[in-house]
Amino acid sequence: MAYVANELKRFRETRPHSRFRAANHKDKSYAAHMGFFRAFGLKFGNEPGEASGSSTYLPLTILNVADLQSEAGKSGEHVGTIIESKSEQIAKILTRQQTGDLVDTLTFSIREIMRNVVEHSNSEVIEYCAQYWPTKSLVEFAVLDTGQGIMRGLSTNPYLNINDERDALHLALLPGISGKMYKGVRKRMHDEWQNSGFGLYMTSRICRNGGNFFIASNDKSIFLDSTSKQDLECKYKGTALRLRIDTSRISSCSEMLARYRNEGYQAAKRFAGDDAIEPSIASTMLARDFQES
Repeated sequence: MAYVANELKRFRETRPHSRFRAANHKDKSYAAHMGFFRAFGLKFGNEPGEASGSSTYLPLTILNVADLQSEAGKSGEHVGTIIESKSEQIAKILTRQQTGDLVDTLTFSIREIMRNVVEHSNSEVIEYCAQYWPTKSLVEFAVLDTGQGIMRGLSTNPYLNINDERDALHLALLPGISGKMYKGVRKRMHDEWQNSGFGLYMTSRICRNGGNFFIASNDKSIFLDSTSKQDLECKYKGTALRLRIDTSRISSCSEMLARYRNEGYQAAKRFAGDDAIEPSIASTMLARDFQES
């Protein structure tokens, strides 16, 4: 729904003098409740984010990136802290739990995806929706932006050889690959939030532990699960992701993140040797953990 609504909205905006007609939509109560129709301009159902959500879903919701940055400026916090707070709210509402490894894992995963939008995409908005099936031990979270895509985000790194979006996607999923942190970029002391290129890698590892991970950037996309990787053609302007997490496979969140961090850093050193980027603190733990330490 997030993907289709955004494409319909874009289609309408590029034809401002055209007339449009909707049909056969009034019995689509689920889509109407989730905010699908109003997301692309049809006056039917809830506005995006209007429905309160329940223990099984969150409606299509649109966050303004400028609002997140403004909130960070007013509070004196790093924007990463604001994003983590929003992510934790999402995780708690979706699971109807206040604490626990599932809440922590979802908070981390959602935060890293949203951070990527704010830090790399140049998108004005973050759009997301989610569904939780407790009886199936499955959480699905979809998020998209309308920014520049992965290839342009990585193009500022002079050490990467990128020919197209497919190359960019494969590189972005490797640990230690970033458009903002590479050999020659000064590592800022006491900046736990400095980008290190581990966010997508860490999140995809969480999803591949019994679930799957899908990412699209402009005309290319990749689907990953525990045993396979598929390259798929796509048509989109921006970046879209779907995270499917097997909740029965969630163990201690801190131990799981530490294991993926260590495995990722060892892999990065095999790729880049002494030039490998060490994971930032924020990309491998929740802010409350490194703020308390």
